[in-house]
Amino acid sequence: MRDSRRARLVLALLLLTAFTLITLDFRSGGGGPFRTVGNTVFGPIERAVTAVTRPIGSFFASLGHLNSYKSDNAKLRAQNRKLLEELRTSDANRAHLLSLERLDHLAGQAQFRIVAARVVAIGNALDFEWTATIDAGSNDGVRRNQTVINGDGLVGKTLAVGPTTSTIRLGADPEFTAGARLAGTQESGFVDGGGHNPMTFTMLNTRAPLNVGDRLVTAGDTDNHDRPFVPEVPIGRITRVLPTPGQLYRKAVVAPFVDFTSIDIVGVVVAAPRTVPRDSLLPPSPSPTPTPGPGGTGGTGGTGQQSPPPSPGTTSGRRSTSPSPSRTP
Repeated sequence: MRDSRRARLVLALLLLTAFTLITLDFRSGGGGPFRTVGNTVFGPIERAVTAVTRPIGSFFASLGHLNSYKSDNAKLRAQNRKLLEELRTSDANRAHLLSLERLDHLAGQAQFRIVAARVVAIGNALDFEWTATIDAGSNDGVRRNQTVINGDGLVGKTLAVGPTTSTIRLGADPEFTAGARLAGTQESGFVDGGGHNPMTFTMLNTRAPLNVGDRLVTAGDTDNHDRPFVPEVPIGRITRVLPTPGQLYRKAVVAPFVDFTSIDIVGVVVAAPRTVPRDSLLPPSPSPTPTPGPGGTGGTGGTGQQSPPPSPGTTSGRRSTSPSPSRTP
């Protein structure tokens, strides 16, 4: 009770002192000694109160701008997403152009007339079928049993053709078979797709040499007007010769030039010249790696394996033909 009365008494004295100082300061013009005394007595109290209340006032003032901050952050995130998408699109366009250039280069060398198309779907490899759907069909001049290539070599053949789309059987399919010739020789045989297993080459002449690093091209079929496979299209490279004692053939494992898991831009060969120069479509052979020979003399070693070419990209273009502007045979 006494503390309460004392507090009220102190408050009344402070108020009376404040009013007295204000009155005297007004009469003295605002620059007298009473202003100085007031600043000395009440200045520290005013600064302390300001230091406590200023952050609180700033906090409540910032609440009014909260929605504006959220909106700005959303705009920045949207701009970042747009920039990233533009970068991806630019990279894809560069890959499209490179893939089409490689395809046109191969087709131009062979004087193939092609219909370029994009792979729009891949078959279910779990069903042991390696197929793909392309966005070109009979309306574009595509027919069944035609050779399908990309800039690296043989992709497969057309299996079923609709007006605007076609299904192709990829070279990796277990049911895939194509006549093949050993580059640099007259030795022939056939390659078979292996599905999840490697592609293999069967050579009919058991006495002919077959070495790791040898390369294969399609043999063509002159009796069937080169259908389904036109000649001289690169297939792949021998990576291992399998033992076949007592057999009437020789067998080897093949690493295809085409990566069947990442194909996108392909060309359907709708017309081909009568002849294609032998081995003219193969990529340059890599230089053999020198290895020390007997007595320190130089020799050659290695397997002659070729460095894998860049994976084909995608394209935004709908069609491309080479070398003739006509798209039908």
